[in-house]
This record gives sequence, C-alpha cells and structure tokens, in this order.
Amino acid sequence: MPIVTESQLISTYNSLNRSFAKSFSETSQPLHEAKSQGKVTIFLSHSHSEKQYIEYAAGILGRAGLDVHVTVYVDWRDASMPVVTSGITAAQLKERIKENKKFILLASSNAIKSNWVNWELGYGDSFKYINHIALFPFIKSGDTSWKDAEYLQIYPYIEKEDRIGYFSNDVSDWNVVFPNRQKTKLSNWLKL
Repeated sequence: MPIVTESQLISTYNSLNRSFAKSFSETSQPLHEAKSQGKVTIFLSHSHSEKQYIEYAAGILGRAGLDVHVTVYVDWRDASMPVVTSGITAAQLKERIKENKKFILLASSNAIKSNWVNWELGYGDSFKYINHIALFPFIKSGDTSWKDAEYLQIYPYIEKEDRIGYFSNDVSDWNVVFPNRQKTKLSNWLKL
C-alpha cells in the first residue's frame, strides 16, 4: 500500500491552497446543515496526537470534492462531544459515523495503534464497507514504524498516482484503490 509522506501531504495542500483549496474551516460545518445543502459528509478518523495534519487531509478531500461539495467531520471540533472520553463519547461517535456518508481513516502508525481509532474503524466497517470507507495511509517525517496491519488490507485506500518518479500536486492524481486493485478517481469515489 503506497503511503503519503508528511512532506507530500503538506506540499499538495499548500499547492492546492494557492489554487483555492478549501480550508479546514470551510470543509467543516454542522452535519445537519451540510446534508441539507447536499454535501458529501466525511467522518475523518485519526490519532489525536496528529491533529496538526487534519487541516491538510481535509483540504485535499475538500478540493477533490470541489464539484460535489464536501464537509469533513472531526470529533474534537464538535462542541457536543464530552471533554473527557467516556461511554457517552462512544455513543456519540457511533451516531456521527452512521450519519456521515463516508468514513476515512488517516492511517498513520499512531492511528493504527490507537484503541479508539481501531474501534471507530470496526464500527465504520459495519456501515460503510466497501464503497464508503477508505484509508488515507500517511507517515510523518522520521517515522519508520508504519507497518500495514493485515486487517487493513481489506479496505480501499487513497493513493497519490505515481508520475514516473515525480510527485505532482494535482488533486486529480489522487485515487481510491479497492482491494481487487480497481481504481477510481478520489473525486468520483466521493460521488458514489
């Protein structure tokens, strides 16, 4: 599974930002409001230790979904979530996962090790598999511990199309690859 590096994530976002990429605040809005406007809603699962990368991922997803209008749900931006995690947190996350059309896991080594993230992925699997769930494999600079857990191989994943050793910042180069190796453009997958 190809992994997007921290520098690729940031450089793509920065390039898109110069080309009118949606900012994180623009891709986040109340779920009921987003749905009423016909937007594709995405539950973005991630390790809370990597909050600083959420804007980059959300910006790329927002730009990829420019023609379908995307809003990205992130739990720590939800004022209704409890400050301290509890059973109430789990119940509310279950509702948010069900309510959002897509489930994307920013699959870093920290996320893969997280009990909460794995729980969210398992729950998302039951409602989103296979057309509405995807991994966004990501590795931070200096992190050499990212290892593909076997169970992740059953999920579609988002990849940056290789252009013969050259990394393009064009969002149209992003694909969703299914376990059977079939690909679709990320922008088309968001419309499914």
